[in-house]
Amino acid sequence: MEQKLVYIDTDISLGTPGAEIDDGAALMLLVRNKGIKVIGTSSVFGNVPVKDAAANLDRMMTFLGTGDIPQGLGSAQPLIQDQGWFEEWQAGYEPTLPWQTRPYSNLAANLLINVIRENPGNVTVLSIGPMTNLALAARMDPGIIPLTREVIVMGGSFNVENSLPEFNTHCDPEAASIVFSSGWNMTALGLDITRRVHFSRQDFESLSREDPCTALLRTQAPGWINRMEIMGWDQGGCALHDAVAAAYLVEPDLFSGTFTGVDVELTDSSLRGLTRFSMDHKQNRQVQIITEINTSACKDLIWSHLKK
Repeated sequence: MEQKLVYIDTDISLGTPGAEIDDGAALMLLVRNKGIKVIGTSSVFGNVPVKDAAANLDRMMTFLGTGDIPQGLGSAQPLIQDQGWFEEWQAGYEPTLPWQTRPYSNLAANLLINVIRENPGNVTVLSIGPMTNLALAARMDPGIIPLTREVIVMGGSFNVENSLPEFNTHCDPEAASIVFSSGWNMTALGLDITRRVHFSRQDFESLSREDPCTALLRTQAPGWINRMEIMGWDQGGCALHDAVAAAYLVEPDLFSGTFTGVDVELTDSSLRGLTRFSMDHKQNRQVQIITEINTSACKDLIWSHLKK
């Protein structure tokens, strides 16, 4: 079986109690899938500060038996905007679990450039956090854009009723704008699609306590679900948004979409990061926006890799 080469850029917070758990589920899905070969990973600020994301990433990759895969230390802040708005949200977290993170030999943008240039035409990039590292890489070396097989992002929201920015695009609107208009062969899965794949409290309670990754997901899920219920964003469980984006990478036939341009709101302070369809297709501004999903098959695919 020919394996798909994948680079993962993530603001992983599985390992920080009280924070979101979906990045960790995405890593488990991809590393455990025989058709995928992860050849590089990097951290980025977002769900947690970048130092915590780096620790969480190294912990998970070590638990998954892939600690030797190159890891890049990513951006600690957005390209332009102040990240102070997120401090109140992060105040609800408990301290990140202790972990001795290995020294990093690469910054994320440099590692991404190197991985793509070493494997021209063969690398799929999965972005499941703010797109800062991708934007930096694209600006530092635009030549990597035609050399990339595809870029898949969990970011934005594209239903017509959408009136609020999605978290990843809100964290760094300028970076999102750069990436969406870069000319990369790109697919975006917005919040309107990923939230359809719902996992219950009982689902998480049924997970094994034996495997360290699965046990961590099982342990941290109740705290995140409680947070979602308090915020009124979910009831009785939660979506694993980033795992849905990973599922597209594994089984794209479960999804369908439409090609369009994407505009990102940069001026209105209350809406920065809001994504909108654009009719402007100039300068290769075409992105596949996923609009339909086989929800039950996608959930089964994700769960088959989490319950191992």
